[in-house]
Amino acid sequence: MVGGLVAASARHARTAVLGLLVVLVAAPFVADPLPAMAPLLARIVGAVLGGYVLWVAARGPWTRTGGSPVGWPTDAFLAAAAAVVGFGSHGLGAPTTGPAAASAAGFALAALAVLPVVTGRDVLRVGIGLALLLTGALLVRVGLGGTPDAVEQVMTAGLIAALGGSVAMLAGAARAEGADGFGRAPSSGRLAGQPDPQPIDRR
Repeated sequence: MVGGLVAASARHARTAVLGLLVVLVAAPFVADPLPAMAPLLARIVGAVLGGYVLWVAARGPWTRTGGSPVGWPTDAFLAAAAAVVGFGSHGLGAPTTGPAAASAAGFALAALAVLPVVTGRDVLRVGIGLALLLTGALLVRVGLGGTPDAVEQVMTAGLIAALGGSVAMLAGAARAEGADGFGRAPSSGRLAGQPDPQPIDRR
């Protein structure tokens, strides 16, 4: 959950990507029993690939993203409350084959994903929100249905890598259009593509 909190609230782009990478790498370990070695390695490779392309897209020491509009303490409280709800409602009375911890982590990540997806105004922030939402949904599925089989793990790894690559491509396109890579012009803070403001004639 700490990685998700960093990913959702950090304003430095590469710090946010690092938090997301922690979430993606740790997610397959929240299962009982653990996946077999080959599917587990596939998930880790997919997570690293997805995180790496985002890391490259966030190049530059001053590249920033929107960050959290409510601050990390509020995000932490929201994630903790969602984790309690997920743990307490595990299975919703139906028989389950996965751990309650997976449901708790999934609810927490889904809660952290809401603000980036809904209020995000740059490519990286929205992409991180979608990745958190996807990981949260996958964890809830583990909590309800147990550890995925090898085929599902490999497909999930490919999906994560593809999502990271798609967000990185969109960020590169935004940078090519003259923005800082994530939708804002570097000097004025304007949204990319907006015309320059006209000077005011004070005569």
